Amino acid sequence: MIKWIGSILINFAVIFPLVCGADTSIVGTWVLTYVAPQDVENTIPGGITNTKMYFTHDGKLFSLRPDAISIANFTPTDYTFDGKQLKVTFPGGQARVMTVTFPDTETMIITQKYESQRTFKRIIGFDKKLEPMSLQLVNDNSSSPAATAYDVRDYSKLPTIERLQGVWEVIAYENVLRNQAPPYGFFNDIWTIKKEAVSISRRAPPTSDSLPLTFVDGLLTSSGIGLGGPVGSKLLWNASFNEWGNLVLDSTYCRLILKLVSKDTTNVPAVPLKIVLLSVKQ
Repeated sequence: MIKWIGSILINFAVIFPLVCGADTSIVGTWVLTYVAPQDVENTIPGGITNTKMYFTHDGKLFSLRPDAISIANFTPTDYTFDGKQLKVTFPGGQARVMTVTFPDTETMIITQKYESQRTFKRIIGFDKKLEPMSLQLVNDNSSSPAATAYDVRDYSKLPTIERLQGVWEVIAYENVLRNQAPPYGFFNDIWTIKKEAVSISRRAPPTSDSLPLTFVDGLLTSSGIGLGGPVGSKLLWNASFNEWGNLVLDSTYCRLILKLVSKDTTNVPAVPLKIVLLSVKQ
């Protein structure tokens, strides 16, 4: 059974409020949009997803996956909010207290001891389906931008071989055997797929490898360095696209989800270092 290592329950720090004029109201739905970078040893191996937090009028808080459209299968926790401090009480009586500030009526910033500062944005409702993303930025002393600028245009009408071409960021690993998951999780490697070659830039430890483009009967060949293989190793992937337009690569070892950064393969943009989302199986 697949379990999200970057589970919402692990991330108690993802919870929070809104100010409307002179009235402070936490009621409604918020989505986590930014987590301040951390040193890699303090990160969560499964990444931190863009959790939706739904606060009810009667003091119940639902922590929802970004793609959830119902609260039916989620158990709420209790909360109280006095306009500045949010207290969340979990089953068994454990409580977390967080400080809340509001730069504007649509933004909420949560600060908690020993946790990275988190920023939330107000959204219309908890039933809005969102694309799962990892927000777990890693300090790497580079000049990379604070966020990745993705190409979100619709390329679904292109032939598959043309749709594959571009600069892609790995945003998730799925179906990974638990004993094969790295201690700090997986980083957001960069794939550049050109007409003639498939190149992978592994973020940490930094390594690059390239193989001639081979795409036959839906199967794409790549280097194995992303899964810890040596330079020159090969992996075969079944390629498809999901509802968000992301590239989905399935192998006998795991599934990769990649998001398009750019169709221009001659200029690979700088991308901030992240721990990506990870789901494991026994």
